[in-house]
Amino acid sequence: MGFWRTFTSILILNLFWSKPISSNSLSSAELSEIPTSFLNYAKQPELVNLMIDARRRIHENPELAFEEFETGKLIRDELDKMGIAYKHPIAVTGVVGMIGTGEPPFVAIRADMDALAMQES
Repeated sequence: MGFWRTFTSILILNLFWSKPISSNSLSSAELSEIPTSFLNYAKQPELVNLMIDARRRIHENPELAFEEFETGKLIRDELDKMGIAYKHPIAVTGVVGMIGTGEPPFVAIRADMDALAMQES
């Protein structure tokens, strides 16, 4: 679940802003509108359906640590569709998506994508 929250946040940030965000690039009024805009966007049926579909596809094929080849491919395919640059492989199967310039200020978010070796009830 943590991965998809991260993925959704990155997706939304990418869709909202075409330029890096900093206190110099947005007025205080624009900055104060971000939480409302973010929430309104997150409620759109298209985004909800996208996230539900992706979660279902991942759960259909759970993969253990360092074996997430299909999960990584799914993530890369989705990043390609959104035009988000990424590096792969990182630590065998990892993917690092990049939005913005990479210059400060920046935010780094990490999420696991491996399954747990257990039976769900």
